[in-house]
Amino acid sequence: MNAFFIGIGGMGMSGIAKILKQTGHHVAGSDRNLEGDYCRRLKALGVDLYLQDGTGLEAFLAAHSLQPAEIVVVKSTAVEDQVPDVIAARRLGIREMMRSDLLAQLFHEKQGIAIGGSAGKTTTTGLVTWLLKFAGFEPTSAVGGIVSGLETNALAGTGPHFVIEADESDGSIVKYHSHIALLTNISRDHKTMDELMELFRTFLSNVHPDGTVLVCSDDAQNLELMKTLTRPVVTYGIGPEATIRAENIVIGQDQITFTVAGCPFTLLLPGMHNVQNALGAIAIGMRLNIPLEEIAAALLAFPGMKRRFERVGTARGVTVVDDFAHNPAEIQAAIKTARHASRRRFIVYQPHGFGPTRFTRPDLVKVFSELNPEETLYLDDIFYGGGTVEKDISSRDIIEEVRHRNPNAFYLGDRRQIVERIAKEARQGDMVLVMGARDINTICRQILDYLQ
Repeated sequence: MNAFFIGIGGMGMSGIAKILKQTGHHVAGSDRNLEGDYCRRLKALGVDLYLQDGTGLEAFLAAHSLQPAEIVVVKSTAVEDQVPDVIAARRLGIREMMRSDLLAQLFHEKQGIAIGGSAGKTTTTGLVTWLLKFAGFEPTSAVGGIVSGLETNALAGTGPHFVIEADESDGSIVKYHSHIALLTNISRDHKTMDELMELFRTFLSNVHPDGTVLVCSDDAQNLELMKTLTRPVVTYGIGPEATIRAENIVIGQDQITFTVAGCPFTLLLPGMHNVQNALGAIAIGMRLNIPLEEIAAALLAFPGMKRRFERVGTARGVTVVDDFAHNPAEIQAAIKTARHASRRRFIVYQPHGFGPTRFTRPDLVKVFSELNPEETLYLDDIFYGGGTVEKDISSRDIIEEVRHRNPNAFYLGDRRQIVERIAKEARQGDMVLVMGARDINTICRQILDYLQ
C-alpha cells in the first residue's frame, strides 16, 4: 500500500509510516513542522516529507510515477477538512483512510497483541515489544513512544506477532480484534467513565474466541468491568486476588525487586506502577510460553522508555526528570515516584490541549491541591495544536483554583521565568519533574544549563 500521511510528524502516524516504508511501500507525508524528532527519523529512512501546504501530494505522485488511484491518504481525527492536503486529495480523487483503520488492517494480518488502558499502556507496550524482541520473536510493533535501546517507536518484524498500543481517546480501540488483549486501568481522561467502560468492554469482548484477556486486578474500575464480561479473564497485579502476582516487593533507590511464582525479577524502572506494567508484560510472556527466567532476563535488560520518568541530567545535586504524563492518573503516579527519590520537588506541567484540559479540570485541581509542602507547582500555558478549538480555559484559571488549597502553585506566563525561578531555588537533593505530552520537555536542558 503506497501512502501519504497528513500529519506524519505525530507519534502514531510516524510509526505506521515507518512500518509501511520498511515493508517495501512508497511512503510520504506532510506536516506543519518538519524539524520534529519523528520527522527526522522518517527522513533518515528515505520517507519523502513535505510542508502541509497542499503541494506535497502531486510532488509525491510525480516523484514515483504513481497515479492517484495507486495511493491512499492517511489522516487522523485531528486533521480537519480545511487542511490544504485534504483539499488537494479530494481534488485529485485520492482515497482517504483513517490512521486507526490502516493500523487495524495491518494488525489483523498477524497475531495481534493489543495493550489498552488510561495510563501505563505505553510503557507496557514497550516492555512487551522489548520482551518479544529479546526472546527472538521479531515482532512488528507500534508504540506510543520511543523504546530506549531499540531507539524507535515502531518495528516491522518478520515474526507472527503485532504489538500495538490501542488508543481509547478517539474511540478507535474498538476496531482491534486481538489474540491477546491487556487492560492496565481505567480513569477519566478524554471521555466520561461510562464511555470508557463501554469502550474497554468492547475492546476486551473483541478478542478472538481462543484468545486471552488480561486485566490488572489492582484497579477498582477494572474489577467493575470484569463483572460484565462473559468470557474468562486472567488477572495480574500486586493484590492477593491476582492470578499472576508480584510478591516480596522491595523498592530501592535505583531498582525494584520482586518475585513471580518464585522466580526473582529486578526492574530498573522507578515506581510501583512500573511493577504493574512489568507484570502485564510477564503475563503476556507466560501466555506465549516464554520461560519465566528468560522474561526476567529481558526485563532486567529493559532500559526504559524515552520521556517516561527519564532522568535528563543532574547539576549541583539537582536532578531533572522528563515525563510524558498528561492525564491526572499519570501525573499522580509520576509525583508519587518522584517522592521516593528526592528531598523536595519542583513540578512543571504543560496542559494537553484546551478540550482535554477543560474535561479533566476537576481532576487536575484535585491532584495539584494534594501536593505536599515540599512540592512547588508551575503551570505552563495550555498547548494549542491548531484548528478550531474554543479557548475558554487557561492555566491561570487552574492555578487560581488550586491556590485555594495549595499556596505553592504558580502561573508565570513565561517559560524563562519558570526556568530561572527553579534554578535559583533548587538545592542539592531536589528534583525537577517536568510533565506534559508536548514540547515542555525543552526546558529540561535549559534548567540544567542555568544550574551549571
